[in-house]
Amino acid sequence: MSRFAKLILALPVLGSASKNTFDLLVIGSGSAGIGAAKGAASLGKSVALIEKANVFGGDCTWVGCVPSKTLIATAKAAHAVRTAHKYGVSTGGSPSDVKVDMKVVRAQLDLIRQRIYDADDSPEVFESLGVTPIFGAARFINRKQVEVTLNSDGRTELFTARKGIVIATGAQPRPPDLPGLVEGDYLTYESIWSLESLPASLAVIGGGPIGCELAQALSRLGSSVTIIAPKLLPDADGDAGGVLAEAFADEGIQVVAGRARSVATEAGGAKVVTIELTGGATTSVRADALLVAVGRKPLTSSLGLEQIGVELTPSGGIKVDGTLQTTARGVYAAGDCTGDKQYTHYAVKQGVAAMTNVVFSSLPAVLRLALGFGGVYSESIPSCTFTSPEVASIGLSESAAMAKFGVGKVRAKIKPLRKNDGAIAGRNDAHGFIKLVYKAGSTELIGATIVAPGAGEMIGEIAVALASKMKVSALGNVMHAYPSLSWGIQLSALEVYSESMGPLVKFAEKVGLA
Repeated sequence: MSRFAKLILALPVLGSASKNTFDLLVIGSGSAGIGAAKGAASLGKSVALIEKANVFGGDCTWVGCVPSKTLIATAKAAHAVRTAHKYGVSTGGSPSDVKVDMKVVRAQLDLIRQRIYDADDSPEVFESLGVTPIFGAARFINRKQVEVTLNSDGRTELFTARKGIVIATGAQPRPPDLPGLVEGDYLTYESIWSLESLPASLAVIGGGPIGCELAQALSRLGSSVTIIAPKLLPDADGDAGGVLAEAFADEGIQVVAGRARSVATEAGGAKVVTIELTGGATTSVRADALLVAVGRKPLTSSLGLEQIGVELTPSGGIKVDGTLQTTARGVYAAGDCTGDKQYTHYAVKQGVAAMTNVVFSSLPAVLRLALGFGGVYSESIPSCTFTSPEVASIGLSESAAMAKFGVGKVRAKIKPLRKNDGAIAGRNDAHGFIKLVYKAGSTELIGATIVAPGAGEMIGEIAVALASKMKVSALGNVMHAYPSLSWGIQLSALEVYSESMGPLVKFAEKVGLA
């Protein structure tokens, strides 16, 4: 197709309004799409939410956050019963007597997913807000129109956007290029929820948040688990992965530091993973089941993006600017499909930002950014891996801060949980820490990592402090309840405050004022 022909196709089609014309079209009903659709409706705009599956909610509701946290809660219960004897509590049997009924577990997962879907994500919810639900596969015709093949009867219908379109199609499991690995013959975060019974042994390729959460959960439910990864949580603070590995070792989870190089399937279905260890030697792990969790890739195929000039990044994400507009004017993208950080809360925020930029697209982009309508955030995104202990962070890690500002310009204050009275009293002091990262001199807070039970709740305080550009010394003067784990945040900050006051005290002593 010639460049001229592509240009013509990319032009919006003018014509009279129809029942299929809306202010905003949103493609994809995951976290970003939901944020965009509900946000537009709240502003009184007409919006259609287009989803190729037969249910709204995306990964988070059906195969991500919701079922994984439900499974983790079940696993915590099993672990508590299995380890009750350590607290002087008798369950009337040995730890090995603890059994898990996977049929009941699956039924609970289904119940909770449905409960959240009915309350937040169902078509009835969206219709009550003024959003029109459309179930079908969308493909761009031009920058203002998409053709949707309806799931109900296979017909195609044309939908038009008056103001703009938001792409929020999410991501999918990224399969590694491993000899012997056959698609469909291993578990992913999408397929693991169909397990009818617990595998006696499980090998997990990947040490990121998904791999770590599911590995620990299935181990606590009764599987013998081995994780294969160069290190755990490679994107987290350098100290976090090591502490989590120690916690895993205490629970009997084996971590093999290396990279999977091939997979073989035995006659009975068991998997044998050949591993190149960090030191260069080779070993292998045999397991009844294999979970592959090496990341996710943006889901952008079949949309006809090339038809309208939407470009992709080298990693396959949709290229966007600071307002989340793609390389096609009037077409925006938000959430995991951009290839940016993949967190539900970030996707929601991006979805709302993309919608806002569509609604106010008549304003210059520079003004929209000045008004805070931007959708790309590099350092203010909280994250939490819901293992035990949880690993939460926000802002810059210690190493990232040093790389950005210089080694001598950054300080870090770390407080192990073994020095936290609340952790000691609650028997949670074996593994974990609170680390505050700040600028030397000014003590301006620039990041934090918390490895502790409830770290995901505690990191919210740091998010507020960062947004307020609070100094660590000032945070130390904020009273925290004793003996909560967050008391450790105040203790760490107080130490920074005391250190920052040192020169002033010395001066006061020198002139006789102290």
